[in-house]
Amino acid sequence: MFAPLDMHGEKRADLHRAAKLSMLHDRVVRRFDKVDHSADAVEMAAAAFVEATHRPTIIAAPFRPGRKLQTTVGWTLGL
Repeated sequence: MFAPLDMHGEKRADLHRAAKLSMLHDRVVRRFDKVDHSADAVEMAAAAFVEATHRPTIIAAPFRPGRKLQTTVGWTLGL
């Protein structure tokens, strides 16, 4: 009986889908940037860890070579 008030519903729906797709694309790009930044931080931390574990150990004064290590109950090695 009555003609629909909006004759361009299909065109508006296409614009709506295109806008949502564009927003989703922007969110994905931002997320990739965030993941890339986090991956760089993990790689730097791993490199620092590897470097720290491959350094030669420095012997403290009480632990001179040739001297037997004596400990008593309650002592720690500072770990």
